[in-house]
Amino acid sequence: MLGGTIDITAHEVLNDGTVREIIKSNGGNWGGTSVDGEYLDFIKCLIGESVTQSIEQNEPQVLFEVCREFETAKRTIKPQSDMKFNVRIPSQLGEAYANSNPGKDFKLRKFVFTKSKKHVFISFIGDKLRLAPKDAEEFFAKTVNEITCHLKSLLQQKSGIGIGTMILVGGFAESPMLTQAVKSAFPQMRVIIPLEAAWSVLRGAVIFGHDPSLIKERRSKYTYGVRVFDTFDPTVHDEKYKYEEDGEILCCRLFSKLISIDDPVTVGEYRNPVEYKLTRIGHEGSIELYTSESSDPKYVDEKGCSFVGYILSAGHNFLVNEIVDVMMRFGETEVEIRAHQPKTEKTVVYYLGQ
Repeated sequence: MLGGTIDITAHEVLNDGTVREIIKSNGGNWGGTSVDGEYLDFIKCLIGESVTQSIEQNEPQVLFEVCREFETAKRTIKPQSDMKFNVRIPSQLGEAYANSNPGKDFKLRKFVFTKSKKHVFISFIGDKLRLAPKDAEEFFAKTVNEITCHLKSLLQQKSGIGIGTMILVGGFAESPMLTQAVKSAFPQMRVIIPLEAAWSVLRGAVIFGHDPSLIKERRSKYTYGVRVFDTFDPTVHDEKYKYEEDGEILCCRLFSKLISIDDPVTVGEYRNPVEYKLTRIGHEGSIELYTSESSDPKYVDEKGCSFVGYILSAGHNFLVNEIVDVMMRFGETEVEIRAHQPKTEKTVVYYLGQ
């Protein structure tokens, strides 16, 4: 759990020590920076709308400094603490406020009226803002609730039944507010927070880079397919995709599925080959690969569909109007594509980023 988002996945440890993915990577915008955003909204309420606009237009680095100070201080926020929360306020913020409000000092304010219509009492000691513990905890409330609710929904799925251990990694995993909330929401779970959890993601990436075979099976993050055409069928196809070529009525931009979202993918193994008739050789390439967030897309321009790249690059020597067998290998950092044309006995391998 790191940065602006959290990424959640579930693995089963197999007898040979390798793992297989049972819940594909998923998550939302509930990382540590969403907590920073709540605090920044509070500061904007403290200084007022006009000062905020002036800083955003003329001195945006001041708000960056505000968040940097909070990044360090927020690690001290603990659930049900009796200690007041202290965070340094950069002097530039006070100067910007005084420039817009001559003769006034925001440190003299006794409370802040927040976006959620609450009166939060504040005080200052030197350059530090002080808040009651319960008010400091509010910066985490929405984010932590989103995370625990999402985890609960995953564990209620068929693939989540039987999971007994959670491992929290990333910078946000070092926050007592998050770790205690997870432990409280899932008392039956064993919750592990590694030492230096912020570095665990990097270490894992290095280990996987040295030995990708540690992960035996993944779940496809998207539905993959290629763009094709077919004979137009008015009972099946949308009229807007109908066109005529050489006296034949055809349907364009159809999504021909290779693999569905959430399908199990054995790492290092090719999928079964699929035959395609190569109909053109363009300046950019041939056979367009697409992804979709839907399990069963019909057209390549539907919502959630994205163009990935060409399976055959420009300048290839494959024959037009001949069959090409396409095999794909998923599950690693790139999609590996092996294209073979029986007529020419030519084989090429391409890599496309996922």
